[in-house]
This record gives sequence, structure tokens and C-alpha cells, in this order.
Amino acid sequence: MNHRDALIAALATVLLPSGFVPAKASAADLASPSPFALPVAGVSEIAVSTSWCPPALGSIYYRPRHRYREREHFTERNSHATGFSQIHGGFFDPEGDLSSAALFGFRAGGLIDDHVQLGLGLDWSHRSDRQSEVISQEPLPGGGTSEVRRLLARSSSNLFPMMAFLQIAPGGGLPVVPYFGIGGGYEVLFLSAEDFQTHEKFDGTFGGWGWQGWAGAALLLSGASKLAAEVFVNRSEVERDVDDPASGETFHQVVNMDGVGLRVGLNWGF
Repeated sequence: MNHRDALIAALATVLLPSGFVPAKASAADLASPSPFALPVAGVSEIAVSTSWCPPALGSIYYRPRHRYREREHFTERNSHATGFSQIHGGFFDPEGDLSSAALFGFRAGGLIDDHVQLGLGLDWSHRSDRQSEVISQEPLPGGGTSEVRRLLARSSSNLFPMMAFLQIAPGGGLPVVPYFGIGGGYEVLFLSAEDFQTHEKFDGTFGGWGWQGWAGAALLLSGASKLAAEVFVNRSEVERDVDDPASGETFHQVVNMDGVGLRVGLNWGF
């Protein structure tokens, strides 16, 4: 074996896989070299018959844009909830010359579907007023003046609307969801007053049917929790019957509790 044959045998041993047995080449194959022949400088071409397949590509998948993933995640989180609760605070401004009242409340109910809610709610609206007169004014050492006042009268009112309600959220899968609601039920008003000049006192309990309507929006916080803010109207007249012991007559007293207000609270599903 000459040096050229020895070099060809060594290259074949290195380049060909172990256990490979080359097929016998026909005259046509030798006349037309394979495209996979291994050209070596200064060495005759060697025809190699192998099975070849293209390299496999990695998995190709679709990744939705961020806003679609957020919308799907929001819908999925809320679809598992069957009920909800809410605590809120705000104010109620009755019609007339009465001052605004602080308001606190609670709601709870069930989800008919992703857009309809049924439940019960209770609010507490508290207001207190005082009447006084200035008796004297005195200068303060650090500047300014102080007033000495005489308390003439004081009063307080506590309104408790208890209502069943229907709430509808037409939007779905959004981070901010508008909603509308309407409720009806019974309202109870507790009034108390005292006149320090005449020493007269007043205590009364009034009741009557009423209704409320509201519109607002809920902002997604985390999980099934939302921050809700709404404007509402209250329409009701609470009343009572009073017997006058002096005349023996019965009087019917009516208090109008129409007004508007604002509620802001935390809503969560369960």
C-alpha cells in the first residue's frame, strides 16, 4: 500500500461513523459523484451514501399581546367567584337646608352571571348639628382671638336604608368596569334634639319605604378585589303617628329624605 492509499484509509476511518459499511458504487455513481462526497485537497473523491434529514426546528408558538393576556386573566379570576361583599364610606346630602351626613355601609350578594348581581345592602347615614351664640371674644397671647360660645340647641339624625338590589355590569374583561344598580326597601330614621333654652327634648323614630339608584365604576386591584366608586340618589319619605295628650288628636308626621350622595369602597368576590 502506497502512501496515498494509507492517507485515504485514515481519513475514511476518522470521518465515517463506526460500523459504517459503504455500499458498492455502480459505474454511473462513479461517473457522477454524490453531492455529499468529501473533497480532500490532493486526494481522490470518496462517494459516501448516507441518510440525511434537515435539523428539527424548535417549537413555534403564539404568545398573545400583553393587553389580551391581562384581559383573559381578569376574566378567569372573576369567573370562579360566586358571591361578593363590599364595605364603603362616603356622604349623603339631603335636600333642603340640612347639612351633609357621613355615610358607612355594607353589601353582600351572589352572582347570577358575570354581568348581573343580586344582594342586600345596609347603610348608616349620621348627621349632627349644633346652634350656638358668641358671648365674648378674648385675644390670645400668641395672636388671634378666642370665642366663648353658649350652646343653644343640638340635634342628631341616623338614617338606616335597608334594601335588596340588582346591579348590572355591562362591560366584561376590562380593568375598569362600569356598573349600574337599583334597590328598594325600608328606611328607618332616628331623630333626637334638645333645646337648652326651653329645656325641651325631642326623640322620634320614623319609617317608610324608599328606593335608590346608582352608577359607578370598579377598578381591579388584585385577585377578585376591586375599588368601587359610585354616585347615588335616595328617594324616600319616613313617617310616624303621634298622639297629642292635650287634645287627644293623632298627628301624622312625615320627613322627606330625598337627596344625593357618594360612596367609595372595597369590593371582593368569594
